[in-house]
Amino acid sequence: MVDDIDKLLNSLPKSPEFMVLHFSEDNSLINKLQEFCKDAAEYRVLTFDPKAKDELKKYENSYTKVQLANSQRPKYNHPSKFYDYLFVTSLPEDRDDFLKKVYYALKNGAPMFIFLPKGNRNFAHEVESELIEKNYVATNLMDIDDFLVVSAKKMHGWSGA
Repeated sequence: MVDDIDKLLNSLPKSPEFMVLHFSEDNSLINKLQEFCKDAAEYRVLTFDPKAKDELKKYENSYTKVQLANSQRPKYNHPSKFYDYLFVTSLPEDRDDFLKKVYYALKNGAPMFIFLPKGNRNFAHEVESELIEKNYVATNLMDIDDFLVVSAKKMHGWSGA
């Protein structure tokens, strides 16, 4: 059975050597994203929780790397790496800082998808407004399977974050 998350992933273009960044505290979407990323140069899963990192390590393979995110760093990427896609299944409490830092980890025009639990549309709209404030464009709210998904893009020349 093809669900809406599969449809979303199948709609995304895969350029040669594309890279995906995923912030997660649990295994939400990991199997689906691993399938999507099997031809990727890199699928990096970052978590802020050391216990979650230990649990997520079992998903590592030749293209999947799990690491602890360092919230003290000015950015969430290595200087030479920019990601084609960002998936967020665990949004940190300090969303303002997080949205500023991930902006610099994305390639220009790269989309991000923030997966939120269904049932709190007001919170989803709040996140959408915060993205706009941080110079993300093309924001959209989608109802996908068990999630409300806020999507947005980083656009070249719009950096004010």
